[in-house]
Amino acid sequence: MHPSKSQEELIVELSTVMERFSAQSVALGEMYNALEMQAVQLKKMQEEVNQSRVLSALGEMAATVAHEIRNPLGGIGSYASLLARGIPPEDPKRKYVDKIIGGVSSLNKIVSNLLAYTKKTNLQKQNTDLVTWVEAILAHAEIEIEKEKKNVRIERNFPSEPLCAEIDNERLQQVMLNLLINSIQAIEAEGKITVCIRSRENFAEIIVADTGKGIDPEHLSSLFTPFFTTKEQGTGLGLAIVKKIIDLHEGKISVESTQAGTSFCIEIPF
Repeated sequence: MHPSKSQEELIVELSTVMERFSAQSVALGEMYNALEMQAVQLKKMQEEVNQSRVLSALGEMAATVAHEIRNPLGGIGSYASLLARGIPPEDPKRKYVDKIIGGVSSLNKIVSNLLAYTKKTNLQKQNTDLVTWVEAILAHAEIEIEKEKKNVRIERNFPSEPLCAEIDNERLQQVMLNLLINSIQAIEAEGKITVCIRSRENFAEIIVADTGKGIDPEHLSSLFTPFFTTKEQGTGLGLAIVKKIIDLHEGKISVESTQAGTSFCIEIPF
């Protein structure tokens, strides 16, 4: 028979077992965390694949719908334009023809926006000085202000040095123009639009803030949802396209709004 172990030996063995158990618990915890992270990544990848499939199907449907709608729309628009030529502006019938032309233009815009949202987009990025780039876009916004006949001033809050980021100039210009035009339309008669560019950690931040009528709090969470709109003549795709382009840049867009105005913030990684 083996001699019985002393209490000290038993304590040492128990301590060794506990250390091994503790080490295995830590290892299992790390494995669990790794598996959890992989599960999150797999879920994200699955969502992206599902979204890609939905957009692909929508793209095919949109292309078919666009073809079927645009042909008759083109004919309606042409005939309406011919009618308008033969009717003097002061004739009461002219307003009905003008409404037809306006309706055709609105439908064409809806079809174009639907195609823009659903089609696959490949970015053409280049290193761009955001200050110079935004200045060129603001020139277009100032023309829009003149067209709207509003007393709106644009205030710039730009860095003194160039701030560069890799962006698709054309696509992101579409984003900026959309936000600026929304701000102009939100201001009823007079007000201010502030455009801010700054560097924050690992990304560039572009803010477009206005002093127009704010957005109802219950609408904020739905702003970037396709076909959601609070405008009578809106298509509900403008901000959805904005979100899509920002996502393609691996950036973020957020919005804050009160009765005193609305602020959109874009974050683009350097």
